[in-house]
Amino acid sequence: MCSSCHYLNINGCQIVPQVASHMDNISKMKNVIKLPTSKTPQTPAEKSAAKIQNAFRTHQARLKLKNQAAWQIHEKLEYASEQTESKLKDMFEKLLKASSSLSPSVSKLLHKAKEKELLRLTNPDDIVVESSYRGPHIQGPITRKIFVDLIEAFQKGQILHEKYVCEILHQGRTILKSLPNFNHIDLANLKHVFIVGDLHGQLQDLLHIFNSNGLPTIDNAYVFNGDFVDRGNNSVEVILILILALILYPSSVFLNRGNHEDIMVTVRLPLYSYVDAGKAKLIIMHGGISDRINLKKLNNLPRNRYVSIEVPPESKQGGKRLTEEEDLEYHQIQDLFWSDPDPKGRKGCRPNDDRKMACFFGSDVTNAFIKKYNLSMIIRSHQVKQDGYEYAHDGRLLTVFSASNYCGGNNWGAVVRWDFNEEEPWIISFKTEAVDLDKVSFNKKVTLFEDPAYHSLIEKILSNKSQLLQEFEKADKTKSERLPLTTWSDIMTIVLILDLPWLTLRTRLVQEDGKGIIYRSMFDDFVISNPKFQMQNAGIMEDLYYYKDMLLALFNLIDYNHSGFISRNEFADIIRLLLADENENGVNDKVSNIVNDEYIEELSSAMDFDKNGKIDFNEFLESFRIVNVKSQQRQSHSKQSTPSSSSSPLKSSIYANGKKGK
Repeated sequence: MCSSCHYLNINGCQIVPQVASHMDNISKMKNVIKLPTSKTPQTPAEKSAAKIQNAFRTHQARLKLKNQAAWQIHEKLEYASEQTESKLKDMFEKLLKASSSLSPSVSKLLHKAKEKELLRLTNPDDIVVESSYRGPHIQGPITRKIFVDLIEAFQKGQILHEKYVCEILHQGRTILKSLPNFNHIDLANLKHVFIVGDLHGQLQDLLHIFNSNGLPTIDNAYVFNGDFVDRGNNSVEVILILILALILYPSSVFLNRGNHEDIMVTVRLPLYSYVDAGKAKLIIMHGGISDRINLKKLNNLPRNRYVSIEVPPESKQGGKRLTEEEDLEYHQIQDLFWSDPDPKGRKGCRPNDDRKMACFFGSDVTNAFIKKYNLSMIIRSHQVKQDGYEYAHDGRLLTVFSASNYCGGNNWGAVVRWDFNEEEPWIISFKTEAVDLDKVSFNKKVTLFEDPAYHSLIEKILSNKSQLLQEFEKADKTKSERLPLTTWSDIMTIVLILDLPWLTLRTRLVQEDGKGIIYRSMFDDFVISNPKFQMQNAGIMEDLYYYKDMLLALFNLIDYNHSGFISRNEFADIIRLLLADENENGVNDKVSNIVNDEYIEELSSAMDFDKNGKIDFNEFLESFRIVNVKSQQRQSHSKQSTPSSSSSPLKSSIYANGKKGK
């Protein structure tokens, strides 16, 4: 540990370290009593010990089974959330009649703004620090003392002034613009490197990593392998610390692009890292590989074209349709950031059904890639793992994930250390906890991990209630309101598109008797607890569950200053942007007459129930509910008046096109 480590102290956190090498398969259970193997008659004490051991083994087996089941839920819902993001993108593309924008209000403004104008608007010299500001200051060049002081300030919950944020970003941008598409790391000079996986805005994990392994220095190198931000509570603090480290030590701090960073960051980050470790040669990328990746081409492409990995760039020929070569380049970029090893051990490459993007790749693809580029191992991140890391493909593919207790789960985080001329890495697993898990009961251990996962699963079940009941009733030939266990399990898998151990989970979800699964009981005990949504219409409740994530994402998109409220100005901006885009495309030639102050005031006032001049998320949801209740009432009335008319609830709503969650 370096001499600077005394600066850091993780408050209120129980650190549980675990260290393992590649070949270390030692069980985590250290205190299991071994009974004698002799065939001589057992004494009463030995018989008692045998009973205790059998009970202990049974207890451990049950605990492991429950943890595995909950972990599968957590992992599958992670994929489901990413599929939701793709649906939201599709919705916006349909709304704006354009295929070049993932987040229209952001990317359109960026495309319209010239780079010089952007730099002018964020010039730190033009930003005044108020006399009331009590946070950290940055005066003069970035020094190690400023780096440590800022870490301590963030640890205490202090906020850095906008002037200093812009100063850090401008200096970091200058360095990132000068970097090639990949980081070349030579351990003959650096001696060792720490490889950090996804952090996802979890500052506590980053501080623990620094506290345990030393702050970055000239001779203490780090590779941060993407997904620095999003989902955690301290994304801004994490990315600022990493950029400060890059500014201080550009020859020993390396940032790889991930799939979760905002386009303002990722447009500049290198795509991957290559490590020459003497006896071992490593490649480190965020997602994975495919059989179409060509590193030579990736090394020379203009990476700033890919402001969004999910949406293809415009063709260099001027149109939106990519040439065959451009399309291949774009899909290689997707594979690098979104691919996963095949979860079923299949060979070759196939579409990644879980993420709806990039591919699953098999061990044969890994072996061919390693042979082609004379590598020893591929190290990637992108997937949460229960131990913080996982080997695959005969030990030649290593996943490392550094955000412990991710999204309310109970996973370990991990960091990889690779030393010069070593042929295998050291893996340091850790967990930052506010409680000591060894001192809580068995049931509490399970609850700490399972509750967030099961809560998300219940929401997904409720969002698909109508379709589930339809399939249950169709399969219930005898109208007994019961189904065989395997039939119920198959329907759950098909409708929810979640391959989970339903047979194990059924006791938490549904009632059963000697005649089978009582499938309606799955929906009996779940209601919306928010008193603002006392709804008698089951269809609206289901819609809110289904669109909750998408509505939250849409709310955050409009709330571009992240105040937690949509102001009148923000609402006006998004309305003008959406309708102006339609006008540009010739959709509505009269739009300029529609988008006026009176029109915007009418809409925003209708959503502002407490008339305080701003719209909070509950008001946003309530507006959605009211509009759709009335829509369904009108449709119902129309259906009664005109029997031949068709009714399709919510199809007229813009929210019917998709939803978004990660």
